[in-house]
Amino acid sequence: MAVQLLVSEWCPTCPNAEAVWRQVAAEKDIRFAVVDVAQPEGRELASRLRLKTVPSVVIDRKLAAVGVQSLAEARALVAAAPDRPKGRAYHAGMMLSPDNRAFVVSSMGYLMLSGLVLLVQGTLLGEGMTRPAVVHLFGAGVVLMLIYGLGAHMLPRFTGNPIRGGVLAWLQLASAHVGVLGQVGGFYAGARAWAEVGSVALFLSLALFAGRLWPVLWSAAGGEDPQRRRSR
Repeated sequence: MAVQLLVSEWCPTCPNAEAVWRQVAAEKDIRFAVVDVAQPEGRELASRLRLKTVPSVVIDRKLAAVGVQSLAEARALVAAAPDRPKGRAYHAGMMLSPDNRAFVVSSMGYLMLSGLVLLVQGTLLGEGMTRPAVVHLFGAGVVLMLIYGLGAHMLPRFTGNPIRGGVLAWLQLASAHVGVLGQVGGFYAGARAWAEVGSVALFLSLALFAGRLWPVLWSAAGGEDPQRRRSR
């Protein structure tokens, strides 16, 4: 069962509809996608179904409902679908997923730590081993975490292809934290082993991120996503 939620950036109630349908998509084995009417697929759907209102719910290419449904109403619309298996890839919507939100919040946390270093030292880049420590704090903690969060949100949305979340995303987040803290702590304490452990952990987080993004970018480059193939 394919469920598409048509939304628009200017629609004030669309985030509420997305929150309801994301909860249903976490429970039911449906191919759920949030489609912006400003994108080609959204324009085609709106034109074919002559839609004038968003949010609108399209199930198996037929208009099923308009407006914001309650959780009970949404569940009733997909009652025939089986329960959802864990670990399925999901389509990015307008709102940040919990894992992507955690990456962005982590980035802001490391940014505040960088600001604290600036306040204490009077300069961001100090002398000796504090210099590489702050470089890694800002580069891996602030910049890389922000890339992880926004990249995993925007690239699937721009390409229309799903991205794998769940355990892989949280393992990537944990590895990134171990990497940043290991490298920063290792340089500050002069403990080479800590820094090396941090390097391995950061590499693991990069490998997980690349593995999650590869199907997204491969499909965008001309490959075909298995979920789309099954929906035909």
